[in-house]
Amino acid sequence: MKIVVTDVSVFFDLFIIQALPEFFELELEICTTDFVYNEIEQSEQKETFDLFITKNKLKILSFTEDEYSEVVNFKTKWSNRSLNDRTILWKALQLNSVLLTCDGKLKKEAEHHKIEVHGSLWVIEQLVLCKIITHAKGIELLMALRKNNLRLPGKEIEKLIKQWK
Repeated sequence: MKIVVTDVSVFFDLFIIQALPEFFELELEICTTDFVYNEIEQSEQKETFDLFITKNKLKILSFTEDEYSEVVNFKTKWSNRSLNDRTILWKALQLNSVLLTCDGKLKKEAEHHKIEVHGSLWVIEQLVLCKIITHAKGIELLMALRKNNLRLPGKEIEKLIKQWK
């Protein structure tokens, strides 16, 4: 089973468009770090994610003292990486996993470290490819994403919508 380490941007996108249950149906081992998980502050969101943890659909990755020290000293190409970003980059490297993020700078950093990286659009595409949702539902989710996250690449969204019509 493929391991993915995700940041909160993907979680929040999928929460807003109400696609988390489908996301956790994918044949993936979905993980995040305790640092990233602590970014989830709204009680409704926290309750939802706690439910997926309880069902063993979401795994929270912690750090030993030695690992934490390695994360703090982890060299990044761009110096502006937060500790939370460093934790998911470091874990993705250690686990040889996919990294999920919608943060363009984090994507570039992951690519620099030769980590396979994708975002929310990829998740929706996987849901359609794995027949967890229909093409019509995929289009509906893409349109909801476009409405709620203006930073997503509009051309890519349009391409997928055209492909699924």
